[in-house]
Amino acid sequence: MRLPTGPLRAWAGDPARADLRRAARAALVTTGLFAFAQGAVGQPQVVTFVAFGAFTFLALIDFGGPTRDRTLAYALTALVGSALIGLGTAVSPQPWSAALAMLAVAFGVQFAGVFGGYVAGAQPALLLAYVLAATVPAPPGAIPARLAGWLPATAAAIAAAVLLWPRHEHRTLQERAAVACRALAELVRSIREEQGSVAGAERRAREAVLAVRRAYAATPHRPAGPTRRERALAQLVTELDRALTFGFGAAVRGPDRHPCLEEGSQLAAAVVRSLEAGAEVLTGGPSPDLGELQRARVEHRLALDRWAAARLRAGAGAEAVLAGLEADHWLRLVSYLCLAIGANATIAAGRPFEEGELPLTAGTPRHRGARGVAHRVGHTVRTHLSPASTVLQASLRTAVGLSVSVLVARLLKLDHAFWAVLGTLSVLRSNALGTGRAALQVIGGTVLGVAAGAAFAAVAVPRQPLLWAALPVAIFFATSTSRLHPVVGQAAFSVQLVVLFNLIAPVGWRVGLVRIEDVAVGTGVSLVAGVLLWPRGARRQLCRALAAAYRRLADLLETASGLVLDAGGAEDRATAMWAARQAAREARDRAGEAFGQFLDERGSRRLPVESWALLVAAVDHVLLVGDLAELMSDAGYRVRSCVAEARWLRRLARRQAFAFLGLADRLEGGSAGRPDRLSASELRSAATSCLRAWDGTEGSAAGRSAIALALAAEWLEQLDLLAADLEPPAAAAGEAARLPWWR
Repeated sequence: MRLPTGPLRAWAGDPARADLRRAARAALVTTGLFAFAQGAVGQPQVVTFVAFGAFTFLALIDFGGPTRDRTLAYALTALVGSALIGLGTAVSPQPWSAALAMLAVAFGVQFAGVFGGYVAGAQPALLLAYVLAATVPAPPGAIPARLAGWLPATAAAIAAAVLLWPRHEHRTLQERAAVACRALAELVRSIREEQGSVAGAERRAREAVLAVRRAYAATPHRPAGPTRRERALAQLVTELDRALTFGFGAAVRGPDRHPCLEEGSQLAAAVVRSLEAGAEVLTGGPSPDLGELQRARVEHRLALDRWAAARLRAGAGAEAVLAGLEADHWLRLVSYLCLAIGANATIAAGRPFEEGELPLTAGTPRHRGARGVAHRVGHTVRTHLSPASTVLQASLRTAVGLSVSVLVARLLKLDHAFWAVLGTLSVLRSNALGTGRAALQVIGGTVLGVAAGAAFAAVAVPRQPLLWAALPVAIFFATSTSRLHPVVGQAAFSVQLVVLFNLIAPVGWRVGLVRIEDVAVGTGVSLVAGVLLWPRGARRQLCRALAAAYRRLADLLETASGLVLDAGGAEDRATAMWAARQAAREARDRAGEAFGQFLDERGSRRLPVESWALLVAAVDHVLLVGDLAELMSDAGYRVRSCVAEARWLRRLARRQAFAFLGLADRLEGGSAGRPDRLSASELRSAATSCLRAWDGTEGSAAGRSAIALALAAEWLEQLDLLAADLEPPAAAAGEAARLPWWR
């Protein structure tokens, strides 16, 4: 069968027909509610807020997830919208007060979207509630009439949205994550036990993890909110990707080089069971036994120490012992990430979870209840209330644009001032070029829609039944075509408005001319705001966010290497490590939001998305190294002897930190010199030298120092390979960021 081309691809890419079901629901319920209000009440304030309240809740927002959570989200949105209607009505008599309140409301609503999930999904309804109230002047005494239209309409819309063709995309995302967990379990089994084709298992694992990432990216309002379950589901996607990308890289060394310890086989089996149990809990099964996995990790670590000591006492060469230690590095890394995968899967599934003494990754949501929500809200607000945050910039851009639009529309006394503000909201993008493109599309779509609607109105206005028959059809197409193409969606929405306002007050085709005039004013305001407020958009900001993140990573590497390679002062370095990791995490979060905004931008990209994704993912890789260094230091693997070798590796760690500083310079368009690549032979030489100095006494300071140096050498080698891979895309990204905004 031949697939549709052009705009119809949007419908073809929606196999569950979620958009079509949403459109049918909006058409049926909105028409019914509007007809009832028009016939039974007839009061313009009530009728207007019935129509727009129902359309907003059924066409512009569409919450997914469990029925209880969806109902609560819709209800809270309706209540907050009621408060904004009251505020908008109270300030509506004065244009300046309406504009200033719009500035505060738009900033708050837009900034809150950083929490994702239901908070981001509620943005259109909340903005529309205030805009409609503030741009139609009325005394405070009109608040009861307006709420008398809004509250019943939203209540009926909530019932329809929850009961009529509901959407459960979070459940689908969990099912995809369960498939990825099973695929990773198969890959572990294939590598460790040599069962089946490793290449085939790796391909299936990559396909499964990619499917999770795509499902997460395609979720309309991604679960990244302050609740523990949402945060855990978002973190689960990250950990699955990290386990595949960073955990299995060293597994290609070959099975003949690992020590063949019984504890290694037991750890691999525990990893497989943990991943399979993680898949089970995501699909309704029991929770994984993460305590078993952690015990297997500890036993394997101790067994490796005993094996290395015994081999050295037996006269084995230090090089052979180091090779054995390195061979199981991938298994230990994967087992550590599987603790986080199991924990996040359990939390995302809504099961009780106590972390106990488990060494979980920093991103795992540890705090429960109100305390946890407050902690995550505080962290997010602190992270993005920064001049470098694209979230702050986008919030300010939207707030200023909508505020100016309200002021201009009110001062010009436009007949339907809210159309001008909605035009601003429809056009404003994260860069000036995108805003200009959207302005042309919105104006073009509005002209086409008004022309079609005016022609129909000329025939249908004298025949009211024709208008009533056309209303559900117009609502259906305005809702279902919103994602096909901006011109098509805007044309359909304009037709709907012509039909709707002729039912409220039959004025014929003239309402279409008013619509064009108001939209032109709104798009003009958007163009000015787009050019004056960060016109380069997310491309430039993403480079800056990545550069800031890489600078924080350099600090993290310097501090993390000191935890393992410096003797003494462990408490002071632990405090410094906490601060360095917090700074790096906040920079990572800002870069992640900038990357998400960059993906949402339309237009050509000078660098493939995969290259940008590599630059962003590298931040998580280095954060993982920091977590592992702290974990090993806490377990007592710190340098107590082999001081000369430790100093040598410390210098190499500083050179690696300088490499990330150089990457940051290149991302900002600089031309910092590239540090020399680390020599794998020199790294191994430092580790083997310390192994030779160990007499094989188990649990001795010399033994712990030798293991610490071996691990540090492994991490530095991996980081050097990563930095080399990042050089070309960082340089290309810096070049792209320097281009003028109109290109």
